[in-house]
Amino acid sequence: MPNFNFPDQRDNKWANYLFAGRGCIICVSLLGFIPAGILFASAGEANTAAGTEKWFSVAEPQDATVFWGVCQTSMPADGKCDKASSSTTDKTKCLYPLSNILYSGGFKEYKQACVKKGFVPVIIEDEKQNSDVVLMLGGNTPAWIGLEKTLGEWRLSDSGAVPAYTNWHADEPNSGDGEEDYAVVGMGNLKLIARALFIAALGVIACALLTIVVVCLICCIQYSALQNKNDGMLTCVSLCDACCGCLSCLGILAGVREAVAAGGSVSAITIIVRIICTVVLLGMAYIGWTLKTKIICQRQGQQVAQPVILGQAVMGQPVMGQPVMGQPVM
Repeated sequence: MPNFNFPDQRDNKWANYLFAGRGCIICVSLLGFIPAGILFASAGEANTAAGTEKWFSVAEPQDATVFWGVCQTSMPADGKCDKASSSTTDKTKCLYPLSNILYSGGFKEYKQACVKKGFVPVIIEDEKQNSDVVLMLGGNTPAWIGLEKTLGEWRLSDSGAVPAYTNWHADEPNSGDGEEDYAVVGMGNLKLIARALFIAALGVIACALLTIVVVCLICCIQYSALQNKNDGMLTCVSLCDACCGCLSCLGILAGVREAVAAGGSVSAITIIVRIICTVVLLGMAYIGWTLKTKIICQRQGQQVAQPVILGQAVMGQPVMGQPVMGQPVM
């Protein structure tokens, strides 16, 4: 442990506590790489799922989320589909993508749009037809298909029959919220989610690295201030710690609101970490300010203890060869 030459050894101990506190903050910053890794993993999973041809169960959208859709009709007698649609590989159906008009709406609106165009919701009967649908969409997914849950069982939208072919993604259909009663093919919108998760992970890493660099820089400034007894530099560092502690308090309040809204354990852990950082920062601000005050008092005490010298003589003391008022010269 470094010795900063304070007369009171307890002050030396408190000065070392400042560096221990900054080491604690660096350790907390390193923990930030854990959520960054989780975000990277989630981004990879989302990106993988975005390119799949599998089916997913979904609920009716509650916002302006764009859901694409695919309709079908039987192949005409001449064996040719119109320009707006494309043929399946087995030449039995014409597929019509609602994606070319940026169809937006729920499953009921999707069925109505198909009927309005003279089609019906697409019924995928085998793997080749599934590939035909995905190829026609060109990655513009998720897209509604003619499959919905009725009385707890998945059935075809046109006939109400149980489907002979399904292509569910792993763990699907799950109906996690109890309302996922409709089916879509693909999840191309997960690419945007994957990109957002990746950017968020980079942001977490950047913040952690920036925090570590700033803390190390402040450590160097604080060490120099304590060694040289520079009260000005120590004041600046203490004020910086106090400001960071106040900002951390605001982060705690925001975290409490998130925890109440989400009710998750991750939010609770975040709040606990922020509380620890706040206590450490405010504690370092108090210690730094106290040591600054003692440095000033110590300097003033040294100045008072020094005798006042006039020329070569100290007041009240004779100098050889020079008379002092009221005393004869030897």
